[in-house]
Amino acid sequence: MLLRQAVLQEQSMSMIDRSKPILVFLAAGVQGGVVSRTALARGLTVRALVRDRQRAAALVASGVELAEGDLGDTASLRVACAGIDHAVLQVPIGPAEVMVAQAENALSAFKTAGIRSFVLKLASASRPAPCEEPSFVANQMVQDAARASGLPFAIVRPTMYLDNLLKPSALAEIIADGVFAPPIPASQRIAWTSADDCAEAALTLLERSAMGGDHRIAGSESLTGEELAARVSAGLGRTIRYRGQPLDEFEREVDAAMGAGVGQRVASKFRYFAAHPDDADAIIAHPYVAKSGLDGFQPTDVETWVRSHRQAFGASDEPRS
Repeated sequence: MLLRQAVLQEQSMSMIDRSKPILVFLAAGVQGGVVSRTALARGLTVRALVRDRQRAAALVASGVELAEGDLGDTASLRVACAGIDHAVLQVPIGPAEVMVAQAENALSAFKTAGIRSFVLKLASASRPAPCEEPSFVANQMVQDAARASGLPFAIVRPTMYLDNLLKPSALAEIIADGVFAPPIPASQRIAWTSADDCAEAALTLLERSAMGGDHRIAGSESLTGEELAARVSAGLGRTIRYRGQPLDEFEREVDAAMGAGVGQRVASKFRYFAAHPDDADAIIAHPYVAKSGLDGFQPTDVETWVRSHRQAFGASDEPRS
């Protein structure tokens, strides 16, 4: 009952024309899929940009309107943006020049369609000052392109996603061995967030027309690896251990799965954290601090998030006492 009252209150505050859909990018992926489902749960209409309609059956079944398009094809983006006032933009991780070109294609389509505002959902938190780490460079270049567009927008960026526990390789190890082994030492504190919380934040900003801010979405607690494992264990009702995976081992596994050289690019951010512990703490360790536009937003704690995903971990609906 309280949740429904909160939803109704949020709807009453909404400054969005709810008769028009919100355009969600990368909607067939994990992050975009969560944004689409969260928007529907908030009573919004969604148009999902997907590259392949055949891979989006679940979105169609949930009531989402599909728009086939590609971030490399500006013409398809203009069609997808027709009749849209607001969007949640995310570009896939890759080389900085590719990410910027894709962002600029989307921004061009936004301007042609007369989009009123958008939320730029970055893949990770960035270092406040310039540095040479490729993913931070790419993030900065994408947000610079957004600013150059002149369109009203807000930024949402995570610390580290709890959804990493649900990646197939991680999930298999958790289920089989009771071990979560990301490429981060157990001593590194992290204020873990989730795709769900980032989606809620993005949509809240759109509904409130709270543009102009840069919002770091983090958890309410700063946890070591062992503390994270304890929270996950409590949520699942069985013991889970944390093991920091050596970065060389992580790179080899990524190369084997995705091709030579990919592991080095993916591991770059983690090597940066290891070499710059003060920056790592500033980026991922500090708990959530509310900023104007997200007044009242409360992060989901780790145990609650785990309980809500128990079936994905192969657990029964209720943990053992």
